Amino acid sequence: MNRFLFLLCVLAVAFYFSPSSAATALSSKTSGALKWKQHCANVAATPDLFLRTISQASNRLSFTNHGGLFNGGVCWWHSRLIRATQYLAVFDASAPKPTPDEAYKLVYRLRSGRPVTIPGFNNLHEFSNAFYNVIQQNLEEWQVSNGGFGFGFLDGLMGSTTVPANELKSLMDGAYIEIKKNQKPLYQVLQLPGVTAHAWIIAGMEPTSNGYIFSVVDSNYLSMQTWAYNYGDTHLKYGHLPFVSYTTRRGLKEEALLTKRLNDSCVSLQAKGKLVDAPMTIDEELDLLMGPPAAN
Repeated sequence: MNRFLFLLCVLAVAFYFSPSSAATALSSKTSGALKWKQHCANVAATPDLFLRTISQASNRLSFTNHGGLFNGGVCWWHSRLIRATQYLAVFDASAPKPTPDEAYKLVYRLRSGRPVTIPGFNNLHEFSNAFYNVIQQNLEEWQVSNGGFGFGFLDGLMGSTTVPANELKSLMDGAYIEIKKNQKPLYQVLQLPGVTAHAWIIAGMEPTSNGYIFSVVDSNYLSMQTWAYNYGDTHLKYGHLPFVSYTTRRGLKEEALLTKRLNDSCVSLQAKGKLVDAPMTIDEELDLLMGPPAAN
């Protein structure tokens, strides 16, 4: 064998075994597609899948709510990102970890309501622990673009902190019916005194002899929180502050859009071998569906 042919053989072998080779990139892409196919199969086979996944700490952010406009927190968007991840993200720990810029773009896609494969990590907790800065940056930018000056902000400023007992019962009954009917995480806005509005996600709800007991993902805590409502209550208390939790139209429509976008991606993957992107961000579509808020 002459030297030229020998050199070509050496280069071919080096390229084949190089971790940055096209073969490795193809392997990562194939692994991501397989992860997505499994995700789609799990969704189809397990109606309450997202209630189960969101209840596990590994599938939630590794840090609590803070920062934001006037240091008032980003609880609405913290909760929304956690819920969106259950629907539209799969994790491929076998692939190389993203750079900070790549991680930012992955989170931006999630907040836009578009499917992603997050490489280098097993779950959201691991990913958010490694890329806290870019996730927090996304949450604060999301708050400004959608919440601080968008229609979504007004959705949390129209309730009362105390209501008649029969009204609160109706709200709690409605939340229970929604959870049992759809078997999906239920996003709610909590109206606190003044203009303060918090948010949480109900991940489970069961009737008791005198009301309901329910578990929530609350961005102010890393662990799941358990709450109780009793017939005759006119409010719940967050610390010493009275509040009422509201299931908003925007929150329900957002869940419907997440489901549709997931289903569209799974159908496209099955038919065409690739995921599909929605033409608009989820907030753009929500704004069109909701229209401007009615004047008081």
